[in-house]
Amino acid sequence: MTDAIDQPDVTMTGRLSTRDLPGGSPGSLRVPALVALPDGPLLLVHDHRPRPGAGAWREHGGALPDDLPNPNSLWLRRSDDAGVTWSAPQRLMPTDVGLGGVSDPSVLYDPRTGRLHLFAAAATDVGLFGAHPPSRSAREGLAPEPGTLRLLHAVSPDAGITWDWEDLTALLAPTAERPDGVVGFPVSGHGLALAHGAHAGRLVQPLVTALAPRPDGTRPVRATALLSDDAGATWFLGRDVPAPEGAGAASLAGGAATTGVDEWALAELPAGSGEQGGLLLSARDGGYGGRRLTAQSRDGAMTWTTPRPEETLPDPGCNGSLVGLPGGAMVCSHAGDPRSRCAGRLSVLPAGASAWRDLAVLTGPDEPFGYSDAAVIPRFPGSGARVVVVAEQPQEPDTTLACFVVET
Repeated sequence: MTDAIDQPDVTMTGRLSTRDLPGGSPGSLRVPALVALPDGPLLLVHDHRPRPGAGAWREHGGALPDDLPNPNSLWLRRSDDAGVTWSAPQRLMPTDVGLGGVSDPSVLYDPRTGRLHLFAAAATDVGLFGAHPPSRSAREGLAPEPGTLRLLHAVSPDAGITWDWEDLTALLAPTAERPDGVVGFPVSGHGLALAHGAHAGRLVQPLVTALAPRPDGTRPVRATALLSDDAGATWFLGRDVPAPEGAGAASLAGGAATTGVDEWALAELPAGSGEQGGLLLSARDGGYGGRRLTAQSRDGAMTWTTPRPEETLPDPGCNGSLVGLPGGAMVCSHAGDPRSRCAGRLSVLPAGASAWRDLAVLTGPDEPFGYSDAAVIPRFPGSGARVVVVAEQPQEPDTTLACFVVET
């Protein structure tokens, strides 16, 4: 570990708000998804979430007030200067009839094909906790099955200029392994194209699925990987990440009490470290235990070890990100307070180490810091990297996105 990584320079480069959108629509910008294209721009996709009506979200099974079926929309921005400035936003909208809001973007770049993949959830008439698993496949030109939450996938061959959309919701229908089917959504942030090991080339996109409520009303949530071994032509589900031992259940902001492994990020362990082909998972605790959860996979995200709380990674129950630095260190962006979404930080797991430690402070101890995503832009070999972080910053009554550049 070099001195440059020990004491990085941190710059807040700007703030994005709904004033940047056409017409300056009120509401919040949320759930950032970030990807750095090789020798190209940095791309950011995020939600615009209009201010929700009072109480309507509960009636339609929304997880929280501005979650689906709120009429959310997706927007794409570009940065040609590694996150210092951003282009005007471009709306991304599937052409399917019968869809309401579209939300929770995740981006994945496949270096073997040069294609960019985008995943999102879309509402029909209900939200996550009001939906049922699909009973039929999507049919072109027909409205989607009522009462379902849709899993969408889009592919761009030209760095996000044009997109071809498809509906993958049928993957969540009942099967022999999952006889009841599941309701699920993509985890906002970014997926991964595996570079090493027996499953090199596999595409991995994190999902969260919601199971039927327990008798006490709590909702088990499970982390599951959406996988492709043919460059995104077809997709299949991995097995659920096991629930952590002694998992509790808790509620956020009046929503349903949940338990299990919630929104998660992954990174590939470095080749040559004895972990070739291994994956590291860092997840939000669905039971709000105050720490991020960690697990590993040795078979390309098909199965995972039982997650354990990472004592040196405090987290209030909030989506974060996980990326690898040149040289093998892992970096996690997250809210650093175990009870409240504030105190944004970057934490680092040095190559070969077993414990995380603080790398950089992004916001003050009481300053809001919500969902975040990070991308790494390498510099010349041996000279470190730039880490770009985009994070939610709740500001009454709306949420903006703050952009940070960390020079390691």
